[in-house]
Amino acid sequence: MRLFHSTITNMSFTQRVAMTASVGLSTLMLTPISSATGLNFWESSTSNSALASANGASAVDASILAIAPSSMTQLKSTTVTASVTRYQVDTDYNILGTKANYSKANPIPAGFLVIPLESNWYVGLAAYSRTAADISIPETKLGGVIPVLNEARVRPIVVSFAPSIAYKINDVSLGLTLEYQYADYLLERNECNFWGKCSLETTEGNTNGWSGALSATWHANSWLTLAATHRLASDFGDSNIQFDLPSITSVYGTIAITESWSWHNTFSLSRWDGQGVTYADYSDPIQLLKGSRHSKRYATSMEYRVGNLALRGGVSIDEAIDAFGGEDVRYR
Repeated sequence: MRLFHSTITNMSFTQRVAMTASVGLSTLMLTPISSATGLNFWESSTSNSALASANGASAVDASILAIAPSSMTQLKSTTVTASVTRYQVDTDYNILGTKANYSKANPIPAGFLVIPLESNWYVGLAAYSRTAADISIPETKLGGVIPVLNEARVRPIVVSFAPSIAYKINDVSLGLTLEYQYADYLLERNECNFWGKCSLETTEGNTNGWSGALSATWHANSWLTLAATHRLASDFGDSNIQFDLPSITSVYGTIAITESWSWHNTFSLSRWDGQGVTYADYSDPIQLLKGSRHSKRYATSMEYRVGNLALRGGVSIDEAIDAFGGEDVRYR
């Protein structure tokens, strides 16, 4: 369960997002999580979700392409990982006495392919969501008379199609990623005139842009592996919407406690301050789609393998990017 809670004096805003486990060629699991960190969509696969996306220095499967593509050199054979996430948003509101309940769902597929080539060269292809939101805001009237907020729904989703290449030099691997970003968006808003007559207007469409990433992985010794990824910012849109997505820098470390037991850690910085998603015909009065601050993220996870069975669990702490601030703790 993903939970967003903000408070303005006696105003409370709560968004609960329930997301089922991705089901595919990855290990099946259930991921109850809570979030107030904005638009970053960390859950790129079931294995990455189970490890709180802290496993960038260790390639569990081909979905490592969504975290640290340079680590794909750890895979010794052609590897395919696929999943579909049912992204469901259940939203309950109690704002200035106005109560509302919404439920929206979107399927978000993901697929990853890694192919080892000769002479320590590797290529990979990834398709997954980097950014996603689906937020409904009810009509709110102060004292039941004075309009404060009009009813609206905003749903921007960005899917990345990203080919990567990596080269392994002894214990160091370097990766380069080109990212094509396809954005599908929806805006539903209830427009009311002075006389109180309202009509629901819908704006939807798609747009696209480009980004990229640099990554490196170092197998320091038999028990320690380190990695780092820097994803470039991107800025694209059309006459209806503008996507101004931040750069993200992440560092990873995996400690092999035993041959079967691994400890993963990561620290990420997403530079959201002043960046986000802007609709031309919607002012976003609660500022849910635009960052007021950068977001720092720390995640740690454990993995224990017994034959073909992998037991995984993790926790992450994220700083909220909205004006209300706070921290978000997610357990897997």
